[in-house]
Amino acid sequence: MNDAPDFNPDLHKYDNEVQPDNKFGHTLRLLEQHLPADLGQDGVHLDLACGFGHIAEPIKDRFGLHYVGVDVDDHELEQLRERGLEAHAADLTDPDVAERLRKVLDGRRLVSVTFLDGLEHLTNGTHALDALGELLAEHRAVAVTSVPNVTHLDVGIKTLLGTWDYTEAGLLDVTHFQLYSEQSLTAALRSAGLSRIGREDVLVARSDQHFPGDHVGLSEATTFSRYLRTVRADAEPNGLVNQFVWALTAAPPRPTPHYVDPASTETDRFLSVVMRTQGRRIQELREALVCLAAQSCQDFEVLVVAHKTNAAEQKAVEVVIDDQPPALRERIRLVLLDRGQRSAPINAGIEAAAGRYVAIFDDDDVVMGDWVKEFRDAEREHGGRILRTIAMKQGASVDTVRGLHGIRSTTAPEKAYDDDFSLTGHLVANQSPPIGWIFPRSLATHFGLSYDDSMTTTEDWEFLLRAAQLAGVTDIGRGTAIYRWWETRESSRTAHPVDEWAQNQREIERRIDSRPFLLPPGETRQLRADLLELTELRKRHRQVQRRVTQLERKSAQKQTQIRRLQRKLRQQRGAAQTPTPPTLRQRLRPRTRLKAVARRLRGS
Repeated sequence: MNDAPDFNPDLHKYDNEVQPDNKFGHTLRLLEQHLPADLGQDGVHLDLACGFGHIAEPIKDRFGLHYVGVDVDDHELEQLRERGLEAHAADLTDPDVAERLRKVLDGRRLVSVTFLDGLEHLTNGTHALDALGELLAEHRAVAVTSVPNVTHLDVGIKTLLGTWDYTEAGLLDVTHFQLYSEQSLTAALRSAGLSRIGREDVLVARSDQHFPGDHVGLSEATTFSRYLRTVRADAEPNGLVNQFVWALTAAPPRPTPHYVDPASTETDRFLSVVMRTQGRRIQELREALVCLAAQSCQDFEVLVVAHKTNAAEQKAVEVVIDDQPPALRERIRLVLLDRGQRSAPINAGIEAAAGRYVAIFDDDDVVMGDWVKEFRDAEREHGGRILRTIAMKQGASVDTVRGLHGIRSTTAPEKAYDDDFSLTGHLVANQSPPIGWIFPRSLATHFGLSYDDSMTTTEDWEFLLRAAQLAGVTDIGRGTAIYRWWETRESSRTAHPVDEWAQNQREIERRIDSRPFLLPPGETRQLRADLLELTELRKRHRQVQRRVTQLERKSAQKQTQIRRLQRKLRQQRGAAQTPTPPTLRQRLRPRTRLKAVARRLRGS
């Protein structure tokens, strides 16, 4: 591929050859994808923190660009010059590094830049990134950068267990001054006026931090590791990313702090109420908002998500919102959504929410005046857990009075669901309608939980099972909501056939069985009692089964005896009924009588 001299990897820890599956190969692919088709002539490729310049010859041979290496190490720069490559010394931490790079370019046209595994070695990378952003904007060039991912699973699991192992090279290189996750790297780039336009991350299942080899937490086969990996996969997708390799272009800078202020992450709003609607249940929507307007605790916002509504339906929803009292209306936000299935509006509402907790309030349910207050009071002692009240079930129908639609209750409210939450009990059937519980928004923002939009039913049950494992559930024990059971009109219960509900339940069961399942404290006591009871019932069942088997065997024996006696009796009866051949006297007797009768007749 090139005529560069061979380098011995043992000579220096950063001397790595170009390979299709490492950062260099990924960088070349990104450049192929994002460089303009017509590069023209005399284009320059600038390689920041170039080191040994391994990528120099591929840049020249594949793209026809003039390679310019920039580094602070004079020895490495001299090696580049010995290979006939242009090389310049520059301190990337210098506040005037942008001007220094302009002098290096000396008026030449910059086409592309690489900045590979250099940012993390700088005591202050701000100036280098700012300079990169300025040069890309001035020349309309593209860049590729690579940065180690400090949130790799191997680092994360060991850190969770109290281990932080610096190494000579790798993810926790002793010379790294700044450590990056995807979030922090994105923020640093945006501040410098850089935007990601492509990515070819290097994935490594076992990084250089995968030691010792018998570490139970690192093994992919252990239950502990599998649980952590499934939780991490939900929360963030970069668990196996060893190096972020991103293509960049210039964009308007969006300054962000170089550190996170904990106070900036807090919110004063307690509850975000997500209410999805299709604009077809206007009276029900009015009643739902009336319930919220009458709450004794008003520490909440409302996100009305209008899902796939036409112009008339959207207008009807807007009218209902405008009709609300000013104190409530100013806390209602209308979110328009034209994509997705049943769960899409819920996820859109969660994404727009600002409260510490989220409630899912369907536009046809009803809550009591203390619904928010009960949740708010419970948060004081149980913040971070799912908070659950008792939701009652009530039959309802739609009637028309003087041309106006109205809701009529057809049954009295009934306790159709368990008062106390049991996670093991919920493995069998859902006992918690969405209107009866709220969950911390952190489950979505930090753990990556969302409602599965591929499920046509039972999506709330599937979400609750995952959420309850992580957050736990606190029962408030008071009835605060009514789950309406529509008897005469279409609902999700009637819109989807029984087979579809069963199919979704089987999918939930498959997902439960595919990953470790975490039970909260106290659940094992009830589970143990249930298992003991089940064991005793099985024991009794086996005893009864054995007794039944014995009785069946005796019955079979009796039946055999009866059949034998019946055969013998039939034989005896048959023998008794078989006629014996008549004797000679018996055969002659009728003739003798006939002769006597004839004689009497003649005598008369």
